[in-house]
Amino acid sequence: MIITHCYKIQPTFEQSVKIDYWLELLRRHWNYALGQRLDWLNRTRCQVDRCSLIS
Repeated sequence: MIITHCYKIQPTFEQSVKIDYWLELLRRHWNYALGQRLDWLNRTRCQVDRCSLIS
């Protein structure tokens, strides 16, 4: 049987500010990388598997 323990952290104000700062940096980095991947996908997408229904 596996037992896990959950601990609730109680950061000080300074620690809370630092955590918020790092979370904001990570969010911005994630969104930037996601945008780069989507841009690459849109640039390299090929429409070979689709054809126009109107001739």
